[in-house]
Amino acid sequence: MFGFDVLDHTWLIPAFPFLAFLAILLLGKQDYPTFKGGERGGAIAAVGIGLAALLSIMTAYQVLVKDVLHDEHYIQTERVWFEGNTFAFDVGTYVDSLAALMLFVVGTISFLVVVFSMGYMAGEGDRRVRYFAEISLFVSVMLGLIVSNSLLLLFIFWELVGVCSYLLIGFWYEKPSAASAAKKAFIVTRIGDIFFLLGLIILYNTFGTLRFDELFHDHDALASHATELKWATLCIFGGAVGKSAQFPLHFWLPDAMEGPTTVSALIHAATMVKAGVYLIARFFPLMVHSPDTLVYIAVTGAVTAFIAAAMAMVMNDIKRVLAYSTISQLGYMFLALGAGGWAFWNSGGGELSEAHGYTAGMFHLMNHAFFKALLFLGAGSVIHAVHTQDMREMGGLRKAMPITSLTMGLAVLSISGIPFFSGFWSKDEILEAVHHNGEYSVIFSFLWVLALLTAGMTAFYMTRMWMMTFSGPLEKRSTDLVRAKGYDDSGDWVLDEKEIESHAHESPKIMTVPLMLLGFMAVFSGFFLFIGNGFGSAVYYGHHESKDAFVLIEHIVTSSLTHLSIAVALTGTTLATIMYYQADYPGAPPSSKPEFIANNAVTRWLHEFLSQRLYIVALTDWIGMKTWDTISQICDLFDRRIIDGMVNGTASFTMNLGETLRKVHTGFTAHYASLSVGGLGVLVILLRVVFPAVGWT
Repeated sequence: MFGFDVLDHTWLIPAFPFLAFLAILLLGKQDYPTFKGGERGGAIAAVGIGLAALLSIMTAYQVLVKDVLHDEHYIQTERVWFEGNTFAFDVGTYVDSLAALMLFVVGTISFLVVVFSMGYMAGEGDRRVRYFAEISLFVSVMLGLIVSNSLLLLFIFWELVGVCSYLLIGFWYEKPSAASAAKKAFIVTRIGDIFFLLGLIILYNTFGTLRFDELFHDHDALASHATELKWATLCIFGGAVGKSAQFPLHFWLPDAMEGPTTVSALIHAATMVKAGVYLIARFFPLMVHSPDTLVYIAVTGAVTAFIAAAMAMVMNDIKRVLAYSTISQLGYMFLALGAGGWAFWNSGGGELSEAHGYTAGMFHLMNHAFFKALLFLGAGSVIHAVHTQDMREMGGLRKAMPITSLTMGLAVLSISGIPFFSGFWSKDEILEAVHHNGEYSVIFSFLWVLALLTAGMTAFYMTRMWMMTFSGPLEKRSTDLVRAKGYDDSGDWVLDEKEIESHAHESPKIMTVPLMLLGFMAVFSGFFLFIGNGFGSAVYYGHHESKDAFVLIEHIVTSSLTHLSIAVALTGTTLATIMYYQADYPGAPPSSKPEFIANNAVTRWLHEFLSQRLYIVALTDWIGMKTWDTISQICDLFDRRIIDGMVNGTASFTMNLGETLRKVHTGFTAHYASLSVGGLGVLVILLRVVFPAVGWT
């Protein structure tokens, strides 16, 4: 349009949010009455991120739908950044189908989150300036990370993503829990970043370049440096483990819920944690040359998915349920990428080799982004209305918040894998890819079982969350109003339903419209698998044959693996409904089934074990405290005995010497003369007798 080729100007995509960041710092405190609820920087952020979203959608359309890249697979722009006699580093953009998909996901969801934030953060006053400035910078650096053309530039944006997450998680920094969570997220992710940096150094020392086009397409060089690639890819995977909160560095993400819920939506759906998955997918051309790394990726993903789902089943904080859900679903994505890369390597890696898990993992990343953003924004809508995050203090909100309950219900069905919602298609593709590898390796058979059990647990805890939040009578909700006025001295209910509804109400349109748009995508984004030549014809690695949509649907519907996964999902949903559903008539007695699980002698220990998050957090805190206590005591001892001892000892010696020498000054001339003559005599003896005797001439 008008001669503008978006693929030649992809640098504008991260530039617009960055300009919004600068503009908010300068003009954010100005009020804009035209944009109701958009003052304090919200309008500027919406415009900047909206333009980035528009360009991202245009880029995705050009690459994924029109397929303008054809056999070139990528388009790159570069410019020399700095150089020396033996090296040169470029700065530029690198856009392929993977980058186009990520731009579409990050751009659209970020814009919807910012629009939602204009309503959600309306009561924060001047804090909104800082909030929208940090959000704009966060989106900018994530988009910059996606379009980077070299590992060095990607690493810079990678670190800036960590800085922005630190600022936003600790947004309410006056709360000790928020400040602690921000520090924990920053420090734990730095552990992974150290490994990432080591991988960067290994690659540069081995290949002499960090540019993607030079690293990815020299297959002979890659094949001849298998050992170096193994260690480099393992280190890069370490960076992804930290950023995407995979076991054992997963424990920072649930605590990161201390930030605003909109920040949680952005981190979990579009930015921070998705960067780790993107990193593995971006370096897939290197990963497929290291089967050991691919197995580690698959095992880590499956184990993380399983244990995170198990912990989510017993959490009562609605945001923690969603946080562990994110960790689990990210594990699914890592499992898919590991399985896809291993299948590609196992088949010889030739022209006809196919990495089906790669497509499945990225397909799930897209679907998960939509329904997880919806779940977090829906949770924010609930928290905005009832002022609590504890699901035990919720319930009965279905009538008071119909749009929120309906859209969150659609997201629950999608993530649970219920046909024919979006999550069903991508989850089924992942299970099929892992099961296919099980025909060649028993490890993947075990991982497939873990993934199948995880699918059932996912359906259980997500249905549990919805039932505890929205089912039951409205009087069940235990807000401050209900605790103060809900019952009289005899324990009888004294509030009528209208009085409760006035406090539990639906969110304004600026918040519900993004929920409805995301609800639409939670239902229909899975059908991208069949539109045109299909999702797999646009985002894939290796060889791919286009499949007719009807043939693909027939294969999925008639597959015994699909029937099994559906049965597992329905079992989890049904079990949670039986246990947590509560009738919505006034005075309906609460269900005693959940308490039976928690109090039963057989299951109580398991419930406590999961509630304490496998004691991993307690263990890391204990190790950290013991380690730092010991180090601090040693440092204190060194400081007091060695450093202070040297300083104080020197001072004492000088003072004592001064006290002694001071006595020499008596004021008598004869005394001074005798000292002078005596000193001269000693000097003569040293020079004439002692020094010649010992050979010092």
